[in-house]
Amino acid sequence: MRLIGCLLAAACCAPLSGASPVLTDLQPHGAQRGKAIAIALSGSGLSEGATVRSNLPAAFTPLAPKEGRMGEGQINFLVELKPDAPIGLYPIRVETPEGLSNILLFSVGAFPEVSEEESLGGMYLNDSPDKAQAVPIPVTINGTLRGPDQDFYRFHARAGERLVFEVEARRAGSAIDPVVQILDGAGKELAFNDDAPGIGVDARVEAAFPEEGDYYVAVHDSKFSAQSQNFYRLKIGAYAYADGIFPMGWKRGGDVAVELFGGNLPAPVQVHPNLKGGDFTMVSLPGAEGAPKRAPSGAPEGALPGSLPFPFALSDRPEILEPAGSEVHSLDPGTIINGRIFKPGEVDRYKLAVAPGQPWFVELRDTTLGTSRLYGLLTVYDAKGKKLASAGDAGVEKEFTSLVSAADSAVDPYLAFKIPADVHEIAVTVEDLLGHGGPDYGYRLLAQKQPPDFTLTLATPFVNIPAQGTAVVAVTAERRGYMGPIDLRVPDLPDDLIVDGGHIPAELGAQNRLRSARQGQLTITPKPGVKARVLELAVVGEGKLEDGEVLRRHARGPAMLTAIRGVNQKPFTAPWLGLELPAMVAKENPAALEVVSPRYVRLVQGMESDVQWKFVRRQPGLPLPRRVNGDNVPGVGNLRVVRRDSKEGGESGAMTLVTTVGTPPMKFDMVLDAPVTIDGREERITAPAITFDIVQGYTIEPPAKTLTLEPGGKAELAGRLRWEPAFSAPVTIKADNLPLQVSCRPAEAPSKAAEFRLGCEAGPSAAPGEYEIELNSSSTLAGKGQEIVPYSIPPVTAKLIVSGKPSP
Repeated sequence: MRLIGCLLAAACCAPLSGASPVLTDLQPHGAQRGKAIAIALSGSGLSEGATVRSNLPAAFTPLAPKEGRMGEGQINFLVELKPDAPIGLYPIRVETPEGLSNILLFSVGAFPEVSEEESLGGMYLNDSPDKAQAVPIPVTINGTLRGPDQDFYRFHARAGERLVFEVEARRAGSAIDPVVQILDGAGKELAFNDDAPGIGVDARVEAAFPEEGDYYVAVHDSKFSAQSQNFYRLKIGAYAYADGIFPMGWKRGGDVAVELFGGNLPAPVQVHPNLKGGDFTMVSLPGAEGAPKRAPSGAPEGALPGSLPFPFALSDRPEILEPAGSEVHSLDPGTIINGRIFKPGEVDRYKLAVAPGQPWFVELRDTTLGTSRLYGLLTVYDAKGKKLASAGDAGVEKEFTSLVSAADSAVDPYLAFKIPADVHEIAVTVEDLLGHGGPDYGYRLLAQKQPPDFTLTLATPFVNIPAQGTAVVAVTAERRGYMGPIDLRVPDLPDDLIVDGGHIPAELGAQNRLRSARQGQLTITPKPGVKARVLELAVVGEGKLEDGEVLRRHARGPAMLTAIRGVNQKPFTAPWLGLELPAMVAKENPAALEVVSPRYVRLVQGMESDVQWKFVRRQPGLPLPRRVNGDNVPGVGNLRVVRRDSKEGGESGAMTLVTTVGTPPMKFDMVLDAPVTIDGREERITAPAITFDIVQGYTIEPPAKTLTLEPGGKAELAGRLRWEPAFSAPVTIKADNLPLQVSCRPAEAPSKAAEFRLGCEAGPSAAPGEYEIELNSSSTLAGKGQEIVPYSIPPVTAKLIVSGKPSP
């Protein structure tokens, strides 16, 4: 779904100059559909005239600031939710003249809502059963957890009543990993859950109560960690929920019966979702998508849907369900097979016709959505059972042995490989790494004949482009066999914007440790007279294979990023929102960083280049930056950045990019930025990208014609030299890998010589034949302090023919 909808002006706090808006909190984080509530958006940069952008099905009315809140960075709205608003999560962001804010998620639920009293300002008001806050049933409680905090709530249950207790936290963008615990009146535990199936790290448990009375429910973070986004929504009620979905995706625009199963459903429920849209749609139990009239078919009697919908992947490929039976099934290239590991220890097997030398790509898709518990192990064998390759068989931490979620799995397992000689059929197997199985161990298997590939992910959820300034967009390339350079660009770029940079260099194992992922940066700069507006941008990357085929891939956007404190914790993202790169051309910053040296530098490997910058203040009294950063060059080929400005906080300065003779020829970018304190908050002022094109000092062009020698004869091998303007040292060229009885005298090419000639001769007993020889060269380079450094370039090949018969 696209982030569209209402744009609402808000009269609020005094304007802040030049600070882009940042949302840090939303209170409450959700509401019951059909109700009107007051919400408060907190953060910084929430200037007068701020507007809300959201696709929430509701009417927004700005409210006056609460007493005592003026100037504290809070704006307030009356939100009137439509009665048929589908249960789900909706993005909310703020727009000011200074730009767009980050996204926070707002949850629409089915039950009456209350707020935890402690989170409204009290300290430790409900941290034990004797202080538990009384709540009605059904209810959704909006609360927060502060580090070791535990929140207790008291509720009344009837004898024989069954209730569901579900915590929305990580799914809604909170950083906490919740645990839910049910206690009787004496404090004895009746039920407990940490990480429920189908909802990632969130918690859900259903409990039956033997007798009427008061009971307790407790919520805490599983690690008692302190998180900046520490909210949760605890749902209590008798409602239907599923904890699994199959299939997990289908072809866009098609039709498929999606099965929702498990949870408290006595039997699976089938729905036919609308499969139009972007990369994802959402699938709910019947009744959750509008005002409920009755319980869904197969649900507990009297129960209404209350849980959030499942994300459902959409593709443009043919899709089928896994064929029935345990035999080996044929795998149709380019078709996604939706399968399941139904039983513990089960291995699904597929066969595929191939040919020696063909490049193939096999992957398990969308296992990171949190809707499958599979730790997918993907293996390829030849027809004789010899293992050719495997993926997904890295060790799994004990803590996560029953969980797969988008927060814990970085990528889906995949294999990119070339078919060995004499192999004409391969077997592809899918299994769970831990040997587990069940109806919620689904997968989406794709095999296709294709060359090495790569994927792109935006590290930037959105971008604000200041007038008379520059914004930077970071993109991560994950290499799936393709190791060449990648060029990033913005398609359909408006005429009043300029993009610079976007060069991701190749992975060259001779100089560096190969990386499976590398980040590139491009910058966007408005032209003079640009109009402020909101844009929907996208980023694509292109790579070229050895045969000239161009790989073109779209970058997927994270939509939002929530940092998770803790060891090996990946940030929360929401790619299912379907956002690529929302952008805004905004008001100019109070400062600018300019590059006053050339922004395209062609540099001979082993040489240095100075980069000069100037900091321009447009606002009186603005402090100078403490430093200017430019060390974001790729870790390739011994690149170094040396700061040359001698004093802190200067208005101008320089830095030097240092290369070595081992730095490979490549294109990459340097992006200068300066941290500046604006209105008490640190902002980064960015300069347009500087592109460095590292090149050889000279190149050798071998002869256009093949050199032919007769036994006992002589001839000249003539070639051409092309010189970089900055390189002027003489070059010595010699021929190597010569056949027996053939020799060539080295050629000394003076500076800037256009050609070289090697005198060659064949002895009388030289064997006739066609040979490939190497032309090697050597020169020198004046290094730091003018010391002389040996310099050479890779050899080039040339053809040599010895004709006739050797003399007796």
